[in-house]
Amino acid sequence: MITSNYHTHTYLCRHAQGKPEDYIKRAIEVGYKEIGISDHGPIFSNSLKRMSLDEFHQIYLKELNEAIEKYQYQITIYKGLEVEYLADHKDYYQYLLNYLDYLILGQHIVFQNDKVVTVYSGMNEETIYLYAYTVVEALNTKLFRILAHPDIFMFSYPKWDEHCKKVSRIIIEAAIKNNCLLEINANGARRGKILNENNEERWIYPRLEFWKIVSNEYRNAQVIINDDAHTIKDLHDNATLGMYKFAKELNLNVVDKIF
Repeated sequence: MITSNYHTHTYLCRHAQGKPEDYIKRAIEVGYKEIGISDHGPIFSNSLKRMSLDEFHQIYLKELNEAIEKYQYQITIYKGLEVEYLADHKDYYQYLLNYLDYLILGQHIVFQNDKVVTVYSGMNEETIYLYAYTVVEALNTKLFRILAHPDIFMFSYPKWDEHCKKVSRIIIEAAIKNNCLLEINANGARRGKILNENNEERWIYPRLEFWKIVSNEYRNAQVIINDDAHTIKDLHDNATLGMYKFAKELNLNVVDKIF
């Protein structure tokens, strides 16, 4: 039975719909016991369009606190953010966390020669390692409870090779070391399937190869399945149900509560 989701966006991120209350009401309808609202956090980078710090304080927290007051006896609600890790922002992440229950590390970029490279178009043999080392540095701060879509580094580096295996192990071991939950992300399944180099269907993410390593080599790794909801229809949808089946078939160590 699916009882929770901790990866939930709102209209403030500019690419999702709905307010915290909309998702909370839907979570109650589908029978969730807990929900975490975790929109993209304010980051000082021209390459990322997120809520502003003023919006965080004046709108995001206000709407969350009002929803918690209204629905606290029907469902447990946590306040969170999904953020990119930037090396010079460590104190800032702690500042944000002072107002929240948790942070999700959702790394979509790396820096190569002072230029921003995204997982969606710029991954190669060098940048996938940069991705891994960025994740390791972030998790070593112990500020992050969930590592979102840890296999997304292969989005634009689709061929599974020895480099992917090494990067996967680096990421998985960092998560275990820092008591961080590895997320199976349902939003990848919503993108549909593509054909791999062997003309076989697969998701862009989650990547079966990555999660087989978790299953076969790292039984102590804790895994969480999240909706990564951008509309209320994403909560408890077929993509999420499919991720639970995926995890069960691999016999992964799935947890259903963040704390």
